[in-house]
Amino acid sequence: PKKIDDIMGGAAAWENVDRTAVTCPLCAHGEAFFMQLQIRSADEPMSVFYRCTAKECGHRWTDK
Repeated sequence: PKKIDDIMGGAAAWENVDRTAVTCPLCAHGEAFFMQLQIRSADEPMSVFYRCTAKECGHRWTDK
């Protein structure tokens, strides 16, 4: 299979991000790392990306 690069910058992109109180939709853990990126035009709001802080989960999702 073809190797696909992580568009979020891989594991290093999540090293120095903040945490917030939000519920993981997969495991219901109450805290997640988050980062905001401008991926659409400048007149659109920033996109928020989350990663669960539970080591056994690590689920990633976005705020829509």
